[in-house]
Amino acid sequence: MSAKEKLHHLVDLLPEEEFPTASRFLQFLLDDAADESLSEEDWEAIREGETAIARGDFTTLEDLKRELNL
Repeated sequence: MSAKEKLHHLVDLLPEEEFPTASRFLQFLLDDAADESLSEEDWEAIREGETAIARGDFTTLEDLKRELNL
């Protein structure tokens, strides 16, 4: 059985109420595959963020919630 046939078989076994979730997940996979590669500028921003985190320059979720009165 090919991978595509296995996938069709799994869809056939899936309860109908799970179709929307499965559809969103498959769309996510397609969208993710269609994304372009990151530019050098993107990678530089990621490295800068990692450096900031390493030196402790970040806000925790708890602190942000407190700051926003949530």
